[in-house]
Amino acid sequence: MTDFDPIRAASDIDGTWLTAMLHAAGIGIGNRLSVDKSDSIGTGQVGDNVRFQLEWRDADPSLPNTVIGKFPSQSEISRATAVAVDTYVREIGFYRDLQHQVEIRTPHVHHVGWDPDTHDFVVMMEDIAPAEQGDQLAGCDLTQAEMVVDQAVGLHAPTWGRTDDYSGFDWLQRPDAERAGTLGAMYAMCAPGFTERYRGRLTDEDLALGEALVQQYPQLFGATAEWAAANHGYCVIHADYRLDNILFGSPPASPAVTIVDWQTVSVGIGPADIAYFCGAGLLPDAREVHERALVERYAAAMRAAGVALDDDAAWDGYVLGSAGGYLMALLASQIVERTDRGDEMFAVMAERHAAQVRHVGLLDRL
Repeated sequence: MTDFDPIRAASDIDGTWLTAMLHAAGIGIGNRLSVDKSDSIGTGQVGDNVRFQLEWRDADPSLPNTVIGKFPSQSEISRATAVAVDTYVREIGFYRDLQHQVEIRTPHVHHVGWDPDTHDFVVMMEDIAPAEQGDQLAGCDLTQAEMVVDQAVGLHAPTWGRTDDYSGFDWLQRPDAERAGTLGAMYAMCAPGFTERYRGRLTDEDLALGEALVQQYPQLFGATAEWAAANHGYCVIHADYRLDNILFGSPPASPAVTIVDWQTVSVGIGPADIAYFCGAGLLPDAREVHERALVERYAAAMRAAGVALDDDAAWDGYVLGSAGGYLMALLASQIVERTDRGDEMFAVMAERHAAQVRHVGLLDRL
């Protein structure tokens, strides 16, 4: 990867810049390329993703025909929110400082450019095509869920109980009382707007559950901290571990599962990622049937990776993590640019996670 390069947007990138960037990454040295075309991809509301079609001067099947670039959102609302909550700096930090220390499958990154003063950035990475993005609205099947659970182990196990080793990463957010107070205040501030927007789309029961989660967030934070202390510490989590941030492929053409969008990476408890994914990724009837087995699969894989996590503890952490998806929907729906798909996605997340919270008995646990 190269040092910061002052690239502001996809429209500023041409064949000359891409040639220099790829040469610096050790790709296509001595060859040159032009940009055939570029297209926006994905459904992100906080960052813009662009696929660049490449045309090399000297044809070489070993060289990439496409690369993906990620840039700040063109929406002023989403960009301001991302800057305020350190969204961009976390993704940059993950790719720059932590990606090489974990085993979860992520895109190979060719270049990271970052301006800490303006939060302008560019991340250039491999194109995982023909893999396809998961669909948060449609949900997934059990086979896909098992693969995603298995990938989480590659993030959690290498970092379990080691988060003090990353104390120099000031971009890596950690759970503490001050941050919990800030989050609690943000949830409380956003709750009325969420209720107003989704009244009629969500049931009164689901909306009331959201209000209860906001009110009991301090107890949830305390119970989660106690869980971490009892189970040998925190680990690094994705914290937005859901289908829209996962690419599914068919080897050897593309990896079976690739995890993207590291804008929420933070320190937390591992089972929370599993609860977040299962709560929104599986349809409620399927989740109720399979979630215990998926949590046990996760715990067994963690033990095989050297982490002492028994099934009961993993399930308890899963229960505590079940609120995360609802709270994310409540907060994010109020602070990013509004779109029709976004409205429906946040509604689906809230209603599926509400069903999950009730089914696993989180409020009784608190």
